[in-house]
Amino acid sequence: MTLSDITVRIFMRCLFDKNYEGVDNWDELYTSYIDTSGLGKEGELPLHIAIHNLNARLLDITSFLEFQSKVYRLVKMPHIPRMGEINKYGHRLTWDPQNDNFLDQLNAVDLKERRNYVEMKKLQKELKQIQQAQTPNTVSARNQFVIMLNTLGKEGYKIGKDKTDMLELSLMIKQHGLDVEAAKQG
Repeated sequence: MTLSDITVRIFMRCLFDKNYEGVDNWDELYTSYIDTSGLGKEGELPLHIAIHNLNARLLDITSFLEFQSKVYRLVKMPHIPRMGEINKYGHRLTWDPQNDNFLDQLNAVDLKERRNYVEMKKLQKELKQIQQAQTPNTVSARNQFVIMLNTLGKEGYKIGKDKTDMLELSLMIKQHGLDVEAAKQG
């Protein structure tokens, strides 16, 4: 389900009454609404993308390090054909049987990647804070939403709670915000 599949009335029912009947992906829809309308200036989407990318990187590198470590412990040498797989992350491993420091190299990669664990945790915390701040649960939030609908109506936007879909409303909100900013500067 996307924003264009639900009306303003259904959105309000989910948002304020917590009645998600027929709406399986509410969190995704709400995030999309915030991002599309421009109401979340920071936006959750870039955070989701950054967290996903860091998570994929860390899973890939951790898997690689575990594999190479196990192979090394079994046969006292790395799996040479797969050594280059980690190069895409900016790490270079070498193998010299005369100067065996391969486990030290693996440990160095692990230490360098810990900063990415810290960064991912920081981004997850930031995302959680944004989501908590955006979760309306008061009567005043309902009132603010209705006031916003009325303001858009006064500005000439035609909004029918049972006819206007949330993608349309999100774009109206964004356009109105851009118009207000332009008026401030002009």
